[in-house]
Amino acid sequence: MRTSDRVANYLAGYVTLAGGDTREEIMELFENLPVLFPQWAILSCPIMHPDLEYASPNCYYVLGYAREYLRKHKRLEQFFLHVHEDDQQHLFDCYTFLHDYLETIPPEEHPAYRAITYYRFRKPGGQYIHLHDEKAAITLQGSGNFYYALFQNITSIRPFNGVRIELYKQEGQLKKITEYKPSAFRALLSKREQELVSLIRQGLSTKEIGCYLNISPHTVRNIKSKLFEKYGVSNSIELLNMTA
Repeated sequence: MRTSDRVANYLAGYVTLAGGDTREEIMELFENLPVLFPQWAILSCPIMHPDLEYASPNCYYVLGYAREYLRKHKRLEQFFLHVHEDDQQHLFDCYTFLHDYLETIPPEEHPAYRAITYYRFRKPGGQYIHLHDEKAAITLQGSGNFYYALFQNITSIRPFNGVRIELYKQEGQLKKITEYKPSAFRALLSKREQELVSLIRQGLSTKEIGCYLNISPHTVRNIKSKLFEKYGVSNSIELLNMTA
């Protein structure tokens, strides 16, 4: 964590000193960084920047795939094909958790936050590695934020004990503010309750959830009512906060 903090802070400082104003300029600056940080691969965020296809030159060393391959397969659903089958749903839940959290924060404050996700990733030969996947952002002068991800293979550094996401905020120093482990959350809920909460988190209405699960809106409301009682909450927003 200390190492990734040093890398992210260096990136932000380097871009500021070099006067990077646009996403294209930042990507050019990133090209030389693997010389300093060879164990860290950098990819542009496919969710925030679907029009960009940046991958650092050292992707093959870190992830096992050439940058050209990752550029062509940067869409999230394509990337998920390389994630361990048992980790895919949990990773999706982690990304949904992060998206919902950032929705409550003004974009100009996003660079103060960093999110680290841990999961298993398949290399070309079929070998699975344990990834440190850190989402971060850099402020551009007058043109919004540039969102990127830092990847490191931590198989030999930290044993894998389930998919989870850790959220940090820079407040003088980097402080951990919350953590979400989908497997722990899912263990508390039935399969139907898990499905319902996941759909609520995606913003679906009661009628839409009923259609998706092939149950009546009345049944959806009953399940939600029981969940409210179970967690001692009175609405869907409080439920999502309790199950995050």
